[in-house]
Amino acid sequence: MQQLYELNIRMWQTDRSAELGRTATLDDLSNGMLDTMVEQGFSWIYLIGVWPTGPLSREAAKHDELLRTYLTSVLPDFTPEDICGSPFAPQNYDACQSLGGNAALARLRERARGAGLSLMLDFVPNHIGLDHAWVHEHPEYCVRGDEQRLAEQPNAFCRIGGHIFAHGRDPFFAPWRNSVQLDYSHPAVPEAMMQVASSIAAKCDGLRCDVAMLLLQDVFENTWKRPMSPFWRLCLDRVRAEHPGTLFMAEVYWNREYELQQAGFDFKFDKILYDRLLSGDAESIRAHLRATSDYQTHCVRFIENHTEQRAAARFVNPDHHRGALLITGMVPGMLLFNHGQEDGRRFHASYHCARRPSEEGSTPHREAYHDLMHVLSERARQDGKWQLLEPFHPHGNTLIGVAWTLPGHHAIVLIVNASWQPVSASVRAGLLAERDCQFYDCLIDGQPMFMKASTMQDGGIPATLPPWGSIVYRVMANRE
Repeated sequence: MQQLYELNIRMWQTDRSAELGRTATLDDLSNGMLDTMVEQGFSWIYLIGVWPTGPLSREAAKHDELLRTYLTSVLPDFTPEDICGSPFAPQNYDACQSLGGNAALARLRERARGAGLSLMLDFVPNHIGLDHAWVHEHPEYCVRGDEQRLAEQPNAFCRIGGHIFAHGRDPFFAPWRNSVQLDYSHPAVPEAMMQVASSIAAKCDGLRCDVAMLLLQDVFENTWKRPMSPFWRLCLDRVRAEHPGTLFMAEVYWNREYELQQAGFDFKFDKILYDRLLSGDAESIRAHLRATSDYQTHCVRFIENHTEQRAAARFVNPDHHRGALLITGMVPGMLLFNHGQEDGRRFHASYHCARRPSEEGSTPHREAYHDLMHVLSERARQDGKWQLLEPFHPHGNTLIGVAWTLPGHHAIVLIVNASWQPVSASVRAGLLAERDCQFYDCLIDGQPMFMKASTMQDGGIPATLPPWGSIVYRVMANRE
């Protein structure tokens, strides 16, 4: 099992600088913090905001009225200088000088490795920042427009120097006005971006590829009405040949996850599970978890990241949050946590801003996080075999059951009522039905539940749970 901790390094720098009374660099990300991550089971640290955002892209963010309105509402002393610009509109791929530059990044990577952590950094393949050198040195690398398009679509095009460029965009949303779209129909662009990806891989152990589905051939061609050759397989093979062992993680939406997995990505975002947990449809959650093991093990599970709203704000009901959180942690794949999620923070920390709102956070949400960390430390969860426990009687059964079994060790079983109505039902026992068992609640001290193998075979594992109620059992053979 792999766990990834997502840290906005610009916000961390602001907090750490206040503690130190000087500008903090990557050298000030302490060994103690790295050790704590490892003790909590994390194997990856993903840093957002290592690459610089130039002045033009920052100005674009400062003129975003919706952003300013939001930041004013959550930062009482907000000033426009708090806006640092999007980390996904890179000026270049050298670590910010204010963070200590590439030398400090290399030292952090070595310290992380010494602690047992791998380092992940961003690769933004679809577009570049307004300040990137290519807008002047290689304007032919970018999608360009003309005076008419600029006049008709001022939000989709911009003038930089003597050229008019298209902003980068997702076809379902407004253009990103802090960026310039790369033109993958130009034969030099794929090669240039593969060199960029390789240069990033030289600085870290894994690349998180921003909105990776935008560079699927049909998506690019439909969006920009110009041809491109397949990119991802060529890019991933090239980088891995030059930097063996590099891991690639795709940010992906629109049900294009499997295509990117087939292109060679090690992991891809699982927004589907997030959406289904949020909507609370037990059968749709089960249907998603019935996918093959090959698909499941390549998923990145989360209920919060830098793009989504805080989990405590979306999963407001503490039981809903606990149930959803336990499910994401008890299924195969990579588990992602966002900085501040462990505190139960509710206010979204905009990645355009160098500060995050000050708040105490929600105690029930914080406690759920700690409970999950406890469950994740179980040996069966770390090294065991996963199984979805289907409902014993499907009609009206809203229970989601999963089990992790490891020969010679205790098994772990999670049962969640994924609905807003109380339920009394059961799930099939799977491999556990081969012997008599004792079920101990992992999170609450109490008397064990004894079940004979024949009882589990005939009726499954019963559970009576309130709306979004959950229970985690440590299961061992009954030797009495």
